Amino acid sequence: MIRHTLTAILCTALLTVAEKSLNAQDIWIGGRLGLVGGAVWFEDEEANDMNRPKAGFQIGGVVAYRSRSILSMQAELWYVQKGWTETQGGGGRRLTYVELPLFLALTAPWTTAPQLVAGVSGSLELGCSVTGVPHVGSVSCDNPQVQWQHTKAQFATWLGLGVRRRLGSSQLSVQLLGNLNLTNLNSEPLPRGHVRLLSVTLSATYVIGLGGTAR
Repeated sequence: MIRHTLTAILCTALLTVAEKSLNAQDIWIGGRLGLVGGAVWFEDEEANDMNRPKAGFQIGGVVAYRSRSILSMQAELWYVQKGWTETQGGGGRRLTYVELPLFLALTAPWTTAPQLVAGVSGSLELGCSVTGVPHVGSVSCDNPQVQWQHTKAQFATWLGLGVRRRLGSSQLSVQLLGNLNLTNLNSEPLPRGHVRLLSVTLSATYVIGLGGTAR
């Protein structure tokens, strides 16, 4: 009897501590919407001179931890379109990804405050098309007329600046983020040169607190 009583008391205490800890975690959820300026970097310097950026977009969800603190963490899920335009011959590329970024944000403790953002991401290609090929138009990257062999999964680093505004139990951030893909996009046997995607994103994030300071 005493053993069961002690077990019940211990379980109650652990549940109470867990509940208080959960309420103090300060979880925030929301979304991100932005514009993407995509580009590409080739190992061949001459090839870089024949390319220019292509506009795209991003939309996705955000889960943030301790968003009111100086140091916070964000896990996100995006649907992203990016690519580049070629000014000669081979045609540009339009790539669509589902992207999974993880960010750390350092934010000054003011109502309206600057942010420093850094992170990493992994992404998986959902679609790829080649645009502007003479006598072909826009076709899939797997079309026999182009047959562009490339890697479907990408890994990248992120760095950026932003401004955060507190709005009661919610927050709005506007961020300028630069992205460098670490993966060689080109998987063709010949020529083997490195092809790396670059992008700059201007986006807004809006999150609402679920616990902690939001209560």
